[in-house]
Amino acid sequence: MGWWHEFGAIRRLHSGEIVAHPTEGVFGLGCRAMDMEACRRVAELKRRSPKQPFITVVADFRQIEAAVDLSQIDFGAIAASWPGSETWIFPATIAAPKWLVSRESTMAVRVTGHAQFARLCAAVGPMISTSANPKSRQPALNLIQAHRYFGRSVDFYLNGELNAPGRPSRIRDAGTGLHIRA
Repeated sequence: MGWWHEFGAIRRLHSGEIVAHPTEGVFGLGCRAMDMEACRRVAELKRRSPKQPFITVVADFRQIEAAVDLSQIDFGAIAASWPGSETWIFPATIAAPKWLVSRESTMAVRVTGHAQFARLCAAVGPMISTSANPKSRQPALNLIQAHRYFGRSVDFYLNGELNAPGRPSRIRDAGTGLHIRA
């Protein structure tokens, strides 16, 4: 696989389609985070409520900073954990798209440490990320597993390596630093 395969994924993402791709620890399902319809389709594939927002992943925090409130946050510690597999829960601003915001008015954000995922985010903007598996099934650790789960329901399958196979991102509260998912 080469740059042309990544380019195919980027074209599909710009067209509002869903891509299965490697992330830090598992294969994920992704689409452009600012595309409400594509995010809804991912929620349907995962059989999860559209009211349960996804993690928003970026190549650079500047891609999403207007959507989160940093006024009560020690951003130094957060910035030191990125790029990487650390996801942080921030208070959302009014600029945050409502489908990316939880009932508690928060938003989950990660600056990815996965080089290929970062190139996708750099090319198409913020993306949502969720593990490539139906509800109650183990996350896919390779493209074959992802394809077995979703078949033609996913528009494009991008192969690549995982950084740390089997380890999903850690999730922490940006205000307190407490681990929500270790």
